Amino acid sequence: MAQQDGTTGSERIVGLSKPAAVERVVDADESRDPDTVRAVLDHVTEDGIVTADGVDSAVTDTSMILSTAETRVELASIDLDDAGEAAGDDAAVGAVRSRLDVFESKVANAAERAESLGEKLQGLSGWRDDPRSVYDTVLGLREVASEAQALTTHADNVQLDIEEFERWLSTHDVRVRGLDGDVAALEQSLDGLADRVAFVADAKDADTPEAGGDDRATEWYNAALRARVSDLLVEDVRAELADLRELAPESAGEDNGLGDAAVDLDELDARVERLRGRLDALARPSWTDEYEARIESFEATLAAFGPPVSWGAVQAELDDARVGDDG
Repeated sequence: MAQQDGTTGSERIVGLSKPAAVERVVDADESRDPDTVRAVLDHVTEDGIVTADGVDSAVTDTSMILSTAETRVELASIDLDDAGEAAGDDAAVGAVRSRLDVFESKVANAAERAESLGEKLQGLSGWRDDPRSVYDTVLGLREVASEAQALTTHADNVQLDIEEFERWLSTHDVRVRGLDGDVAALEQSLDGLADRVAFVADAKDADTPEAGGDDRATEWYNAALRARVSDLLVEDVRAELADLRELAPESAGEDNGLGDAAVDLDELDARVERLRGRLDALARPSWTDEYEARIESFEATLAAFGPPVSWGAVQAELDDARVGDDG
């Protein structure tokens, strides 16, 4: 039978002074850090004594924190429904649908997290009839509170993202600026790739091991992977451009403010091809012997990604495929 305060044996601490409680908790499990134990018990200590009322208050406080998180998740869900209604028939356009899909996934994940935290809190609320130690109960409450606070922040950020999406959806100029930003980011990415290619070229011209020439196969390989990702980047931004043209209002005119982006994309596409050609020209037979099969495998992996591209997933594939620290 569990004790009335929810503890048994050597970890019965309700009614002890905090120093005595800390000592007992640490004695029961020497892997526990005294400072951590002291910080945890601060939440259930009143006038220097660990009390049952303090534990009950911790349960109440945690419940309020979780309730806030649940409310924010619900508000994010309502905002998502409103955004879907605002999209209307445009929800079928890839650039719109992909954004809504991301929000739906985030909101669903947040709701699952809130439900899981609720179940954990429910299990901790009956602490007086629970054989686990008071310390473990309070530690569990602190973990639930911390996760609930993080969930509140996450739900608030999702709401802000949905609000930004609604501005993007309703305002052509906002969409154009977003596309221009994507083109600029793509250009910056290609600048980095060009630096890699130049580095490989300089290393290849070095004849001595001291210059590192014999160690640059991996540099060439990683650059080759990034070049193929750049191809996909261009394809993805082109698809975004096509979708924005479809979304553009008649009042935006025939050019829709998108003509410059189209020209820039043509130039960036040609630049990727030049960089890939340069890498092919730099390749040593030993490099292609070692890495050609892996490059082909990576190309096959990328072929499964089509616009709108999940760039988190692509980055994960790139991280898995590359060798060493490619930055």
